[in-house]
Formats: sequence, structure tokens, C-alpha cells
Amino acid sequence: CNDTSKRAKMMKYVYVSAITGGMLLGCASWAQESSPLETIYACSSIESDAERLACYDDAVGRTQTAQEAGEFTTVTRQEAEDVQRDTFGFSLPSLPRFNLPTFGGGSNRDDGVQTNEEGEITEVTLQIERIYADAYDKVVIEFENGQRWRQSDSDRIRISRLRPPTEATIKRASLGSFLIRLNTGERFKATREQ
Repeated sequence: CNDTSKRAKMMKYVYVSAITGGMLLGCASWAQESSPLETIYACSSIESDAERLACYDDAVGRTQTAQEAGEFTTVTRQEAEDVQRDTFGFSLPSLPRFNLPTFGGGSNRDDGVQTNEEGEITEVTLQIERIYADAYDKVVIEFENGQRWRQSDSDRIRISRLRPPTEATIKRASLGSFLIRLNTGERFKATREQ
């Protein structure tokens, strides 16, 4: 009878340990899939002050460890806007989209960037460093920020050597194309090369 009692207690212990271990593994895998901030936010719903503080300490510790290990990073609004501006014209499907809402509709920022209501860039105005025609008489523009765009349509564009354009506005057009308007009035379709 004594062995049966010990065996029952042992089985109960193994059963409880298995369930607890499974719950912990489930929680660990859930924590890895969710955002580190979600684990911190989840602590706010705990009513007990001591348990809530313990939850915050644990969540912040795991978040700090993950950040130091390079598993995630924070991005400021300005950094996200800089990435959007610098990648405008490229198709980068692996880059996450930063939808930065603009309250009250689209906006025209001080840096020459215009966005739509969803916060996506619709046009950019950049300063020209160099503009020239290539061997096929297509306009090539190198901007001060390092971007290079090349004319993609067959229109013949004349660039004045006496009064060359100093800036250009690049606008998103239909079917993934882009339209460049020089400050001297010329317009043409273009694709970004660099």
C-alpha cells in the first residue's frame, strides 16, 4: 500500500511537472514570436503590484537581452522617414514598410518630401549634383544625396548648359513608374539606378 501511495504521488508530480513544463515552453515560444513590447504591455493588466512589478522586471530584462543580442532594434520616426526617402524609387520587398500616419491627410515636409494619407512618400524634391545625356541621348541625373536616375522614355530632352537645372521633383506615377520634373520645366519618365 505504501509503494502504491508513493507511486501515485510520483506520477502526480511527473504529471504536474509535464504540464508546467509544457506551459513554460508554450509561453517561451509565444514570447519569441510576439513583439518584445507586447510582453511589457501585457504586464499592465496584472492586478497584484508585486506580480506586476515582477512581470515588468522580467519582460524588460528579456527585451534588453534581445536588443543587445541584435534580435530586434527600435527605429525612430525620423530614421523611418530617412529610410523611406533614401529608398524612394527602389523595389525592396524584404524591407519592412513604415506606414507613418500624417494626421489630417498628406503632408509636404520641410525636406522636400510629400506623403499621402497613409504616410507613404508620393514625391521627393532633390538637389542635382550633376546632369548629363548618356551615349543614347537619355538624361542621367546624379543627386547630392547619392541617388542616380536615368530617363526611361523616348522623349528628347534638351538640357541647357548655360542654365542647367538645379533641382528635380521625382513623383510616383502609374504602374510603378516614376516621373521627373526639372525646375527648368522639362519632364520625363525615369528609373532609379543607384
